[in-house]
Amino acid sequence: MIKNVYTSEEVIDFVWELSQDNMHASYPRINSIEELKGELEKALNEKNRNIIAYYENDVLWGVCTYFWIPDEKYAQTLQFLIREDYCQVADEMIHYISKELSGYKLFIGVPFSNENANQYFKKKNIECIESSIVANLYNLKTHWNQRHDSVDKITKDNFEEYAIFHDKHAIPLGIYYNSTNLKNDMDYFQVLVFRKDEEIHGSIFTKGNKDLSDVVGLFIDNEYKNKGIESILINEMLMELYNEFGSVKEILYFVDEDNSDELNFVLNAGFDIKERYRCYKCIL
Repeated sequence: MIKNVYTSEEVIDFVWELSQDNMHASYPRINSIEELKGELEKALNEKNRNIIAYYENDVLWGVCTYFWIPDEKYAQTLQFLIREDYCQVADEMIHYISKELSGYKLFIGVPFSNENANQYFKKKNIECIESSIVANLYNLKTHWNQRHDSVDKITKDNFEEYAIFHDKHAIPLGIYYNSTNLKNDMDYFQVLVFRKDEEIHGSIFTKGNKDLSDVVGLFIDNEYKNKGIESILINEMLMELYNEFGSVKEILYFVDEDNSDELNFVLNAGFDIKERYRCYKCIL
């Protein structure tokens, strides 16, 4: 039986336990009980967010927290956690959401270590749109204090110039953060570009926070790849994060599994491999 959740106390212990178990976890990862409490309260109190729970004979078997953006027909899970009978519970939760959000695209992220989840999506022929290696860096420290001459920072004032380059790379990848959505969230982002002869040929954009920062994308024009621009942008990004937030507790960097060159640049910058990640797209 599926029901809506109205208090965080109903599900917080279940969500915390499963989110810390690699065989049951989902994405985004939860790093502390305080962070989890905040996420659950946000889902309970903000518009276009919801928490549902699956019960079998009054025993809690699954919890899904999700949000949606009506104008985009976009929905994403924040927790998709199932203890027992993965196929049945996943079917029920997705079906429930589909009745509410018919015609939406629902994105569900899970670690590769959650075998039940990955087997379920494969069996259902649900499209895997991202297979990434997750690298991370703890307690950022940096000694750089001078920006590379070819690197500029993008702001709302000069964003339109950057938008064309960004969409050239972002739209074919089908990522959420096209130039329109990125501009709308620019207050949370750091965007750096690499120029040559005044033309933009590379960029890196990062969602910055003192506790957790997330490198969302690194775009390089094909003719400029593997010429050192990747390292320049990654190092400049780290310097900018440090200048703004100090010693960031954790920085996440998602690298396509097939992009060994980018992974090497990331590892050379001080990141370590944390785990592997899958993102699936359900058409509701």
